[in-house]
Amino acid sequence: MPSKLRSWQGRFFRRIFTRVGILVTLGMLMVCFLTWQITEKWLRDFTDAQLAHVVRLAEVAVARDWPYPSAEALEKRCRLLEEKTGLRLTIIGLDGKVLSDSQRDAATMENHAARPEVRRAISGEVGHDRRKSASVGKPFVYVAAPLMVNDQLEAIVRVAAPQSEIHEKELTLIRWVASGLAVALPLALCIAWLISRTIAGPVQRVGRWAQSLATGDLQTSLNYQGDDEVGQVAESLERMRQSLAQRISEVQQQREDLTATLANLEEGVVAVNEQGVVLMANAAARRLLGMEASPVQWPLTVGLGSGALTALWSEAVAENLKHLQREVVLEVGEERRHLDVQIIRVREVGTAIAWLLCVRDISERVRSAAMKADFVANASHELRTPVAAIRAAVDTLRENGLDESTRNRFMSVIQRSIERLSNLTEDLMHLNRVESPSAKPRREAFLLDSVYGALRQAFSDSARSRGVALEFSGGDIEISSDSRWVELILKNLIDNSLKFVAAGGHVEVRATPGANKFLLEVEDNGCGIPSEDLERVFERFYQVDKSRSLNTGGTGLGLAIVKHAVSALGGEVTVTSQVGVGTTVRVSLPAAIDSQDRGNAAPHVPLTSPA
Repeated sequence: MPSKLRSWQGRFFRRIFTRVGILVTLGMLMVCFLTWQITEKWLRDFTDAQLAHVVRLAEVAVARDWPYPSAEALEKRCRLLEEKTGLRLTIIGLDGKVLSDSQRDAATMENHAARPEVRRAISGEVGHDRRKSASVGKPFVYVAAPLMVNDQLEAIVRVAAPQSEIHEKELTLIRWVASGLAVALPLALCIAWLISRTIAGPVQRVGRWAQSLATGDLQTSLNYQGDDEVGQVAESLERMRQSLAQRISEVQQQREDLTATLANLEEGVVAVNEQGVVLMANAAARRLLGMEASPVQWPLTVGLGSGALTALWSEAVAENLKHLQREVVLEVGEERRHLDVQIIRVREVGTAIAWLLCVRDISERVRSAAMKADFVANASHELRTPVAAIRAAVDTLRENGLDESTRNRFMSVIQRSIERLSNLTEDLMHLNRVESPSAKPRREAFLLDSVYGALRQAFSDSARSRGVALEFSGGDIEISSDSRWVELILKNLIDNSLKFVAAGGHVEVRATPGANKFLLEVEDNGCGIPSEDLERVFERFYQVDKSRSLNTGGTGLGLAIVKHAVSALGGEVTVTSQVGVGTTVRVSLPAAIDSQDRGNAAPHVPLTSPA
């Protein structure tokens, strides 16, 4: 059962139990507080009364031998009484002078005439006070009474009890009250829990059943026996369940059929009512229009946002068009989508749908057309240049009176242009081959030396004429791949490096074996590639230095061929370069060799012809 449902089921019980528990707790706390207040007052009054009895007894004991022959005799009597009662005893004269004290030297004590209990005792009554003793420095409870001898007021008798002892009795009382509360409160809460459960049980049962109805369970019925208000609610809900079950069973099949149809459409479909509110939108529509949440019950303009699509919708609604179809460009995040949008007016009676918005993604078709147009334009441009050079040279050669050196110069132009056309044609054929979806490289075991031999034959004369050292290493490595495609990759990389390395430079081809892959590296110390051009060097017809490429016969397709060939072989290619230092191209290819291939290296058929 979902967590939300469990939480809902206990909410009514928690409300009752919380309120009853709070009332019980507050009531018991109030009772404890009043009990404490009453008991504390009783304890104080009892203490004062006991001290009053003690001071009267002390008065009788002191008055029996009054007057005393000396201060030492009076002090001895005070100490004797303290031993018997455990209370400090002080005899004070009517002028407030301390005559004797059971704990202190009377001569060193200050005048007590201003003490509240002393003033009251001088007036003939028993005086009480609680304060910190100035002489001892500790809190005491003081009780003073007049010392009457032969009906004459001779002095004041005062007893003092340490307040710490009384406070200890109060703490003991608090502990007893707290212990009683600690025992009684859980019992009271248990009783409150039982009462709350008894009250909330039927409501919870009906509530759980109602919640199951809300979640779509129309098969379970509730047998509630009772004629109270809860029973009436349960009976009404049962009638509602039966009615809903009957209606939903009629609609469910139609809805499932419609949902399955719309969910499997690649085209996006949005149904809108007369007020412009979305009634339905399939997953394809939400994906194509970039809607993060379902737009159902939203105005369509909110889901579409601002832009050409909203303008198209406003145009169709404003003119009440029966059908409107337009191509729209939509920005969804960082993606640019080309959409074929149709807005259809629905006029059928009995449906709330007034408009249908149909969306089809034609981005791939537009992108493919743009790529083809761009490729044709670039290829036409590359073909036009050598053709124009050949035409100009031929027209010049037709003229009379040309000397031999001029004729040879224009024949050289024709020769270079023919070579460039030949290279461009060959590169286009290779690019078409590696880009073809049907291209399937042939996997076989071979030694890299077989490929290196063909490359040496193809580029040795060109490297020697340029004054560039061409070096190979790792030829003894046996790999399993398509040797002609590996040769095609290295051919284009070496050819590209030789064009941009000055005399005295070098081009090095290295191979490094690995567990499941092998690494091919072509490194040169040429002019290098600027950092802003590194990301585009694998684009077709992209040339970093076009003027230099024209002089060297470059077509701008070499690295594009490398990229697609490496991808077809399941590998990766990266370029690192520094202007003025050189360039390194790294190709990582799978190199797993089956046991049946190992040791059976196939002969390599060269792809290139000598330059």
